[in-house]
Amino acid sequence: MNPLPDHFTVSDYLIQRLYEAGLRDVFTVPGDYVARWFDYIDDPARNPDTPLTRLGCRSELEAGYAADAYARLRGIGCAAVTYGVGAFSLVNPVAGSYVERLPVVAISGSPGTAATDRPFARTYKILLHHATGNYRADRDAYQHITVAAEIIRDAAHAPAEIDRALGLALAYKRPIYLELWRNLWDAECARPQGALAVPKPPCSQTAVTQAAAHAAARITAATKPLFWAGVELQRYGLQDAFRALRVQTGLPYITSLLAKSVLAETTVGFVGTYTGPSSDYTTYQTVADSDLLVVTGDLITDDYEGIVQADFTTMIVAYDNAVRIGAATYSDVPLAEFLAALAAALKDQPARQPWATKGSATIDPDYRPFPPDLVTYARFFKRMETWVEADMTLVPDESSSMYVSCNIPVNRANGFVSQAAWGAIGYASAAGFGLSVADPAARPVVFAGDGGFQMVAQTISSMAHYGRNPVVFIMENAIYGIEQALTNSATYTEDQPFNAYNKIPKWEYAEFARALGAKAARVATLEHLETVLAEVKEDRDHVWLVQVVLPERDIPSEILRLATNTPPSPGQ
Repeated sequence: MNPLPDHFTVSDYLIQRLYEAGLRDVFTVPGDYVARWFDYIDDPARNPDTPLTRLGCRSELEAGYAADAYARLRGIGCAAVTYGVGAFSLVNPVAGSYVERLPVVAISGSPGTAATDRPFARTYKILLHHATGNYRADRDAYQHITVAAEIIRDAAHAPAEIDRALGLALAYKRPIYLELWRNLWDAECARPQGALAVPKPPCSQTAVTQAAAHAAARITAATKPLFWAGVELQRYGLQDAFRALRVQTGLPYITSLLAKSVLAETTVGFVGTYTGPSSDYTTYQTVADSDLLVVTGDLITDDYEGIVQADFTTMIVAYDNAVRIGAATYSDVPLAEFLAALAAALKDQPARQPWATKGSATIDPDYRPFPPDLVTYARFFKRMETWVEADMTLVPDESSSMYVSCNIPVNRANGFVSQAAWGAIGYASAAGFGLSVADPAARPVVFAGDGGFQMVAQTISSMAHYGRNPVVFIMENAIYGIEQALTNSATYTEDQPFNAYNKIPKWEYAEFARALGAKAARVATLEHLETVLAEVKEDRDHVWLVQVVLPERDIPSEILRLATNTPPSPGQ
């Protein structure tokens, strides 16, 4: 390593501001344009009061997903990669962070003014490695999936540009992209001046007051109003404010899949996690019976198209700095101000008597007979209901496990993490790594489809290398099961053939995981599953991969109900 300079540099500035914002760890993939910044992070003497830890990842997908999950618990995440090949590979994870409102800092180094960089390319008419020829292409790719995308070219302006972008990330809970010319890593710059400024989103007090009064009138007039608690409550630290409003009003509440565990699910008034037709019966019926849905800070996706079509003209939706009440929209209304104003507008109203109570969310039974000794989705997740403990964080992938796992009770706030809106398969395994770094006391338990796992399988190596202890259950049936159900559910109900494009190759996942340094087991029977579950729970010092072999034509009934838009029946 070349010795680090004696003066204060742009690298130091970036480290100190990231630390001030709450970051402690950076997920990285090396490359020559960004590697010099890693020298600064890895030198414990360089910034002793604001140290960051660098964790090397096996791919940009892993780094981005890990940073996204880390941000869900720590309030900010960071992935650092090289120009071109690295930055473009990081686009998908950053897009997910943008959709699901997470301040992830994507950092890239790029060609600068060094003798072998831009001047050399201009003089000799050559293309620099990792470049497309358009040296703004990386930044341009990020402009629509970040709240700020900056190319930092000058050390004198670097502090202001870094501060502005970081402030926007924290204010709007969205990612940012910072691309630094590589000659700036050692360039001298000013030290931070004062605290990092975080701008406040636009706020119209008139609109806040009007929106709260309108919403309060609707709630007062409704017979069965129902709160829909959303993910912005967690992102903006408003969980206590929502809990107080719920106690004040006495109203019951549901969550979406994205916002599951926004409060501990032992909280008074909690009914269940609403996932449209795949919901448990009590939750589904409560939503159907309600005459007013009050959405507080949630992103509504097409998972909820049925209820939105039915209730669009009456429902209240507070999200993304605005409030919609039926056809009326109030702009520049931050969620925090709206919750406070709504509480004030309802202060003279007595708390409602409970009209809905928490249901007994249950796993649907097997939809067809299987030999009684085999592991199936229903039998496995039924066992998870009692195996999972409060210090575990559940992380289902976008797979056949996602909708069934939401029936597992989570008795700790922020104890369930899913990428339920963006839905990139493979997210959960790398997210388990990021969560284990963000909160070492909470053990991630990942439920991954075998297809999604194959996209980021090397993350097991990162977990083992850094001594992390997630548990990764691979639900193995060699099929993109949820895709098959959505494209042709009759495959499962009428034994029609699988679509060829939904078949995936079989792997020996347990052997693979052992080769990467993890503990592993392969189970196919309920008896063997019990033995392995006991061993996994006893061993909290190692990462475990459990290959759960399933019948090829097994699928959770919850997925079939989702695919066929079939509401649940009593008992489901």
